[in-house]
Amino acid sequence: MKTPFLKVLLGCAVATMFLTACGDDGSDGLPSAPQSSAEGPVTTSSDSSVPSSSGDAPVSQATDPQSSSAVVAPESSAEVDVPPQGGGYTPGTLEEEIAKDAPFVEASAANGTLLPLAEVLAAVQPTERVVFVLRHARRGSSTGRETPLHMTGVNQCQTLGAMIAAVNATDPIFYAHSDFVRTESTAKNIFAGRGGDTTQFVSTVVQKLAGGGYVKNDSLLDLHAAEDFETNQLKVFASWMYKGEYTDTFNDLTETSVALLTQYILPSFPPEYRIGIMISHDMVVAPLTAYLTKQAVDFKAYEDLKKWLGYVQGVAIIIAADGSRRYIPVNGLYGQYADLDGVNKK
Repeated sequence: MKTPFLKVLLGCAVATMFLTACGDDGSDGLPSAPQSSAEGPVTTSSDSSVPSSSGDAPVSQATDPQSSSAVVAPESSAEVDVPPQGGGYTPGTLEEEIAKDAPFVEASAANGTLLPLAEVLAAVQPTERVVFVLRHARRGSSTGRETPLHMTGVNQCQTLGAMIAAVNATDPIFYAHSDFVRTESTAKNIFAGRGGDTTQFVSTVVQKLAGGGYVKNDSLLDLHAAEDFETNQLKVFASWMYKGEYTDTFNDLTETSVALLTQYILPSFPPEYRIGIMISHDMVVAPLTAYLTKQAVDFKAYEDLKKWLGYVQGVAIIIAADGSRRYIPVNGLYGQYADLDGVNKK
């Protein structure tokens, strides 16, 4: 279902993927399942404005051009503050889940190239379910909780939504995100780009998507990245993810990723949905994707900052009828890596 507006959008050279970190926290939270409809979850009204940037301390390296008040603003969402019991997935102990997930990761170990999200969605079998965990679209110039999307980010989301509609225009989609304005705006603009009426948009807050639990000691992270925090934070994260450094600063990659996946992401994905989209931040999506592909994906920012996770990139978690899973890194719109000017570097 494409409106004239979307046709104009798709005819434009929209959006760029900017390689910056986002400033996340590690708060917990869980969702409740929404009602389904022909276009996805339904209810609540939309506000036409976007909150101004907050005074939260920035923890990333970029200053984007001006943010836009033309963004489709987020609205209130369902929220539950404790891990779900049952629902889409009932986890065992962490040790059991690590052992269960190991063969799925091993089978996904060759998946180092980010594939177009729409192509991955089109290849999902009728008996399978998929949830995409993505970094938000391009944000405004600060990293606070209320920082809105840049207008380029709005275009990124709506173009992705139109691409999704081209391969699947009817299946309801479950939307979830962290409690940041830019993640909810990303989800809502994807919904709009798919042809949804934004007054009928409903989503779920999963607060764990704000930080994932990866950072063990924020003060040590600040210390390790102190000389050039905005650049070095990416290098510190990447050095931990790929070389096992900074164990004083981070929790175990495997344990944290499996806990995030099996205690929050999968239980939050209602079983009545075949498709889910969860919007998070680079400091969550990058280590999760690295773990799920057994470090095959190249986010080695200590070698080259352009290798870091870009906007609207992440991982597809595909769930078979027997409960087995496979993991595919995905790119919402562009080539494997892109910079502010939209030039693919790899």
